[in-house]
Amino acid sequence: MIRLPSLLLATFSLLSWAQVPKPEGPAARLKVMLDPGHGGEDGGARGPKGLKEKTAALELARVVSAKLEAAGFEAVSTREDDTLVPLWDRAKAANEQGADLFISLHLNAARAKAARGSEVYFLSLGKGKDDDVAAAENAGAGSPAGSPDSVVASILDDLAQKAYLQDSERLAVALQGQLNHLAGIKERGVKQAPFIVLRGAAMPAVLVEVAFISNPKEEKKLQDAAFRAMVADAITQGVRRYFAGANGSVRRRMVGGRS
Repeated sequence: MIRLPSLLLATFSLLSWAQVPKPEGPAARLKVMLDPGHGGEDGGARGPKGLKEKTAALELARVVSAKLEAAGFEAVSTREDDTLVPLWDRAKAANEQGADLFISLHLNAARAKAARGSEVYFLSLGKGKDDDVAAAENAGAGSPAGSPDSVVASILDDLAQKAYLQDSERLAVALQGQLNHLAGIKERGVKQAPFIVLRGAAMPAVLVEVAFISNPKEEKKLQDAAFRAMVADAITQGVRRYFAGANGSVRRRMVGGRS
């Protein structure tokens, strides 16, 4: 049974996060939450030579984090080691950290070994054309932990990201363009799909399928430090372009009194 007063209160609180101005000065650094996909017993996809998606995603996140910090951003991650973080908890962590952007890093896989390139997704609240990709990444997610009223939780998740769908699309376009331009990765386009990891994020949120780990050539590239640096440069430049286009309108959200 949905308790309407509680739902309205939670909805009001959710939408009010974006109304809190960012502080000025040294504490005003824009914060980017990086989310290395998979982890722990969830290895994700595996390359022909044995490279695991969870390992490649974590290595990429570390390099991207360093590049973002060097560019003046504050970078935080949902995981720093080989730990499994439930999908429902990843956007929640970004909310609690007061992140300005959420970027989930993954590697794609396909039966056709020749498949290559990058794809950047933002959330679809309905069924998308790429539900098969989302299904693979959503596998084993289950229901939100500790949420007896799953209907209310689902509504709030949708409201949280619905307010940012246009900004999420702009971020996706900025990242995809730079991955193609700076990293030389074949562009497969910006797409929408119902990724659980993006639900509930109270900020622009995207999922990046950096390359195809199932492609022997791209698997080899992912193990090359120079290629990872190019990917990190591309993501950093994409983030910079996104914020430049925001014309200073980006504001940090507050959760539980924390900014």
